[in-house]
Amino acid sequence: MKNYTQIIPILISVFTILSLVMYPTIAPSLATGILLFSLAIGLHAIFQKHKKSNNPRLKIGKDTLILVFTIVLISFLSGIAGLLTNHYVSISFGAVIGLICTILIGFVIGYLVRKGITKLN
Repeated sequence: MKNYTQIIPILISVFTILSLVMYPTIAPSLATGILLFSLAIGLHAIFQKHKKSNNPRLKIGKDTLILVFTIVLISFLSGIAGLLTNHYVSISFGAVIGLICTILIGFVIGYLVRKGITKLN
């Protein structure tokens, strides 16, 4: 049996883009659902990692706090950077280029925050 864990994020991304194009009014609900889904996947990985370790409560609590802090920090910084990027780029180059730059800057901020958190951990 093949391992389909690499296909799941691609399918979620395609589903998200298609649903936002077809039903734009569900964007807040979809964003909340995706955020909660990513939190649930992260918590599941944390519990599986510390299943058979010594003093698992302390380790699970520490990793959970790091996960929640990382998600909040990425969301906050990506939102601010995306807002500013879209404002300045869309004036000069148009709305579509502004949206593409906003998405790209969100991924870059997420990558940089994740790299910084892993160096601190």
